[in-house]
Amino acid sequence: MLEFFRTNVSSGKPVLLLDLGGVLADLGDPVSAMGLDMSLAEFWRTWTSSEVVRALETGRMSVADFLATVPAELGYQGDALFSKRFYAWKLRLFPGVADLIREATQEYRVALLSNTNEIHWRQVNESASVFARFERVFLSYETGHFKPSPAAFHQVLEFFECSPGDVIFLDDTEPNISAARKLGIDARKVVGVTELEQMLANYGA
Repeated sequence: MLEFFRTNVSSGKPVLLLDLGGVLADLGDPVSAMGLDMSLAEFWRTWTSSEVVRALETGRMSVADFLATVPAELGYQGDALFSKRFYAWKLRLFPGVADLIREATQEYRVALLSNTNEIHWRQVNESASVFARFERVFLSYETGHFKPSPAAFHQVLEFFECSPGDVIFLDDTEPNISAARKLGIDARKVVGVTELEQMLANYGA
């Protein structure tokens, strides 16, 4: 488990709530990595609507059961063992993320809210110390709460003991942004570290 900084708790600083994939980490090319016969757009439609994926990323399905079940859902026709293919799909932090987060902690109470699974979290967390700077990480496979469910955002408000207006939420997916805004959270769409840096500069202006 991570040891989270608590120095900013009750400091009056706003909460900067960040998504992982697409904002801090490059999602790569899962179609090529897994050898799938579909377009990238088709993959993401299938992935985001899959109950099997949802079960994995809310902790209701083991990695082993997921790897045995999901190939059919993705139409995998290859001869290679699918688990090797899946592990070849890697998430990597964008260059510059560590410096950006270090600067952000001077102005914000930084937290992560991610729909993710154990495999991908280990990939990005084991290769970087940046998440030690986060006050809290909320991972769907640990919490059981999956964006855009309101419960995913309520857990953040409860942890920080703050109101929705004290939170700035940056995500790359419109349904998640819309759900946060309905709760009164200042939510903006950001894709990649360059847009993230620009957005934070605008907030600080």
